[in-house]
Amino acid sequence: MLTVEALRTRWQGAVIPVVTPFKEDRTIDFAALERNIAWLMDKGARAGNAVFLAAGSGGDFTSMNLEERKQVIRVISEVVAGRAPVMAGAQSNDVRECIEICQLCETLGVDAAQISAPYYYDGRPGDALAWFKEIARHTDAGFAVYNNWYTGYDMPFTLIEEILGIRNSIALKWGAPNAFVFTEGIVRFNSRVVVVMNGGLPEIAYPLGVKNHVSHLPNFYPEHSWRVHDLFMAGKNAEAQQEWYRCMLPWRRMIAPIRAATGGEGVFVRPGMEAAGLNGGHSRLPSRDEIITPEMRRQYRDFLTLCAAGA
Repeated sequence: MLTVEALRTRWQGAVIPVVTPFKEDRTIDFAALERNIAWLMDKGARAGNAVFLAAGSGGDFTSMNLEERKQVIRVISEVVAGRAPVMAGAQSNDVRECIEICQLCETLGVDAAQISAPYYYDGRPGDALAWFKEIARHTDAGFAVYNNWYTGYDMPFTLIEEILGIRNSIALKWGAPNAFVFTEGIVRFNSRVVVVMNGGLPEIAYPLGVKNHVSHLPNFYPEHSWRVHDLFMAGKNAEAQQEWYRCMLPWRRMIAPIRAATGGEGVFVRPGMEAAGLNGGHSRLPSRDEIITPEMRRQYRDFLTLCAAGA
């Protein structure tokens, strides 16, 4: 298991929720997945500017069975081959599945397993703490504790403090319902573990010492995230903010009608991959590709042109 200090050096730049491409028959297109990861590596992804998140929410883990998730994690790890950090999505409502994914992470040398509190049922601090403790009994894998308040359980600070007391906890994927709580979480926890910014507010996170940000854009346009990261790390905060919002504001406007019409994350990233000449594949239900109209696909092509033109 990596130390917090080692992870802090490795986990910098864009944290990329890698899209899992499905074929027309909805089986996983592993060849396309390999090509997409190789494309990112050819674009310059490395330790210091990128972290690959395998089989996370953006990779549609909720629509895959356990063996499929493990295969996706294994393929991404093998293609990356240690040249960049890998984090694996281990969320589940079956603690045995979570343990099995963590044990795979140990075998593959994955940096950490992303684990949220159990979901579906409303959150209870005792349940969440017992969940993390049980997983830690069976694995030496590092934990990236995920406060998935968007669709899961918004963990209170007191609970997070207890979970971070578990020896496996080396990172916190952090988002919060408002900027004040988001800021307090960074101030409270960034000196203790590696905080992963998952809130779309880099102008708060980077000046407070966070050195990474989650973004879907690197699946098809990684240069944006790398420029933003480099500018923040150089202390050019105003320029970094301008660059971030130059692409992120039109991106959010563009994907809003898709998110309103169907669930999932990969579904609104795949058209961007298609516009970049990559194979994003198809979606599995409940995500519905049919809501992506020809006009929307044109908007994605225009979006890529806009971002590249202002670089």
